[in-house]
Amino acid sequence: MSTIPIGQLEFQDSSGDKITAKSTSLPKVDAASKYKKYKRYSKVHASRGTVKKTYRTKTKKKYTYRTKAAYKTKTKKKYRSRATYRTTSRKAYTRAVSSDELNNLQGDEGLEKLASYINRNLNHRSGGPHTAEGVEKTGYGDCWGLSDWSARKLAANGYKVKVVQGATSASSRHRWLHVYSEGRWTSFEPSLVTKRYGSKHYTATCGRATSVVKTYNM
Repeated sequence: MSTIPIGQLEFQDSSGDKITAKSTSLPKVDAASKYKKYKRYSKVHASRGTVKKTYRTKTKKKYTYRTKAAYKTKTKKKYRSRATYRTTSRKAYTRAVSSDELNNLQGDEGLEKLASYINRNLNHRSGGPHTAEGVEKTGYGDCWGLSDWSARKLAANGYKVKVVQGATSASSRHRWLHVYSEGRWTSFEPSLVTKRYGSKHYTATCGRATSVVKTYNM
């Protein structure tokens, strides 16, 4: 760093004597260099401040939006769970009340009533419950479940029932019923009377029985 010479300084003291002082040297200040250093310093600190501010902003947004989204999702799921529970409970109650009409089934008229009840309150679902208890609880079932449920209802009303099994275009182990009504055996297809399969008549069949799985009142 360069210095700037000042020279000699002359002055008098209080008694009037002249005093001469030798000059001293001061460091030369490079204004441009100082400005550059200040600029770099300001830039670095400004950038740090920007990074911190940006990080905080992003973090805050991330926290805020994700938290709100998660809250909404949880609330929505919770609401859906309650709605599902209420809907399921209401349907179960409706089935329980309307099942009173299945207490005095007789003859072909009784089979018509049972088919109508299944169409209004139950439905077929592939992979659904395959027992009467599962159908009663959920309101749907596969061909095994609907056949088991229907066979028990008919047997409770005094019908002779056979649960039969055979091959169809969709399954090699499809099940339905053979019911003894008004002096003859007739087919009762609980799966085909559901809305899923177009609410067909209970006597409609989609396969040929090859074996008897279970019998009631025989």
